[in-house]
Amino acid sequence: MADNTTFESDKQNILPTQHFANTNAYYEQQPAPTQTIVHVNNTVPSPPDYFIFSIFVTICCCLPFGIVALVKSSEVRTRARIGDIEGAQLSSRQAKTWSFAGFFTGIGIVVAVVAIYVIIIIAAANSY
Repeated sequence: MADNTTFESDKQNILPTQHFANTNAYYEQQPAPTQTIVHVNNTVPSPPDYFIFSIFVTICCCLPFGIVALVKSSEVRTRARIGDIEGAQLSSRQAKTWSFAGFFTGIGIVVAVVAIYVIIIIAAANSY
């Protein structure tokens, strides 16, 4: 189909051009497209993740609530990294809620155990 192949030297890249017989149409090879990378700076600060507090709650206070708080604090980092700021804020509030719930539950358990021991010691002292 092609009659001839010519090279156009007035372009930056020398590419072949093919003219088709009996028409004004021609085929011209284009350079390969370039890839554009856009870097977007996240100017919105990520919400607090309460990770250290949730580790403390997990180890020292209430294991079940602490584990949920750890999962939620991990979600904060993940969601903030992918740009889901609203989801990160929601997970931050949930991590805070579970951390404080576990903290106060742990304190309540410690106070209850100490109170029970005091009652038992007082009862044992009065029985002699």
